[in-house]
Amino acid sequence: MSELTVILEIISFVFLTCLMIKRIFQNRNKTYPDGPFGFPIIGHLPLFGNYPPKTFMKWWNSYGDVFSIRLGSWNTVVVNGYDAVKAAAEHPDDVFSGRPNFFSMDIYRKSVKEVTFAFSNFSPVYLKQKQLTSKALRSFTYKRPEIIEDLVTNEANAFADIIVKKYNRKFGPIELDVQTFATRIVYQFLYGRSKTVDIKTIIKSLEEVNELVGSGSLLNALPWLRFVMPRKIDKFVKCLVRSYDIAKKQIREHNETFTVGNVRDVADAIIATDVDADESRDKNVLTRQRLNLTLGDLQEAGVDTTNKTLSWLFLFMAEFPEIQERVFMEIRNIVGTERNVLLKDKPDLVYTNAVILEVMRIVTPVPFMLPHFSMKNAKLQGFDVDKDTVVIFNIYSVHHEEKFWGDPKNFRPERFLSDGKNLDQEKCNHVFAFGLGRRRCIGEEFAKMTLFLSFTTAIQKCKIIKPAGENLDLTPVPGLVYSPRPYNVLVQERY
Repeated sequence: MSELTVILEIISFVFLTCLMIKRIFQNRNKTYPDGPFGFPIIGHLPLFGNYPPKTFMKWWNSYGDVFSIRLGSWNTVVVNGYDAVKAAAEHPDDVFSGRPNFFSMDIYRKSVKEVTFAFSNFSPVYLKQKQLTSKALRSFTYKRPEIIEDLVTNEANAFADIIVKKYNRKFGPIELDVQTFATRIVYQFLYGRSKTVDIKTIIKSLEEVNELVGSGSLLNALPWLRFVMPRKIDKFVKCLVRSYDIAKKQIREHNETFTVGNVRDVADAIIATDVDADESRDKNVLTRQRLNLTLGDLQEAGVDTTNKTLSWLFLFMAEFPEIQERVFMEIRNIVGTERNVLLKDKPDLVYTNAVILEVMRIVTPVPFMLPHFSMKNAKLQGFDVDKDTVVIFNIYSVHHEEKFWGDPKNFRPERFLSDGKNLDQEKCNHVFAFGLGRRRCIGEEFAKMTLFLSFTTAIQKCKIIKPAGENLDLTPVPGLVYSPRPYNVLVQERY
């Protein structure tokens, strides 16, 4: 027996002994959720498999709505099903609204020299930041939706022309075209029309973030691995800094050209907010720098979720041509083909809305959301959850809950129609694509507008066709946002 093997066996024995002693003392007068057996030190990471949502569904069936696992050194509970997830997200005192101090999140903070909005802990500062950012976004969604409408329809028409020109005679991948399209929309929404977009830097940064922060990240669970792979960390940090430098550059330009009463974009709207500009690092003060860097979060999250959701929509339309034709016919009958689809058409395009909802439900591009953290001891569904426990909301389980959906594995947009003419609001309210509770996605309204206008404009002008006799692979690729596998399509112009 080698010396290394002996050392590993000793470490495993000590770990299991300490864990048993800890549980003996913890379990006095407490009831903890059960869970599958894991491994010493590394916990359950090796058991996640190639597609973690499928594994989690099996564990849900075996251990109930709340079960426990370990992410390396982190005690973790996974919350499953509509009732349990809603109860946890809306728990009194926001007890499960914290964020764990994962290694990747620590890299974010150190790289940008400030606490980012998405990864910051739940606090009065976070709530103030959310309030001011929401105010800035509302000024372009609820108050002036025509700005988004004009931006997205112009870009969507240009996108449709590009993919028809490139793929009308030969099959090819549209992934990069979708990424470019989504990046242009989000970038101009944040920083102004006709801005030159550094698409390559933004997309590269998103790839690095997905790799490091995605579900089951080894570096988050086992932070000591940073000493084993320092080059990977350095590469990630450099990419992250370059991405946030884009936001910083735009902030400087906007500060130099901003005039009161002339709000041109979201960056201007954030500058215009009434906030204490004190640059101190007092944790109870929302600094101007921290508020400005919210733009970096909106840039990263907006591009990633928008481009991947659109890619999923186009993939499903290629795989299910009869559904694509029904969407096109609804658009043609209600809007026609001579004018752009507008936001005012959304209530009338009922089946189209059902298709968008069904794709977001069956895929669930962000199946576990960003991890939550218990800020104090609490009860959940009768179980004890100790302070400093990672809490994972399994949104995928909500979207695939058989007792509610009946046949959740089937792609069937009609499930969202109550009488063939209206959307079933109860089913719509069971789709948590943007999360729920006080950590719900702050850019939800902008994302919904963008997805609707982009998708309808593309289908109004284009017919997306898969290779004859081929079934496209609908299995997601895991990451922070789950993406479709590369696929080739033919794109023909509608007449």
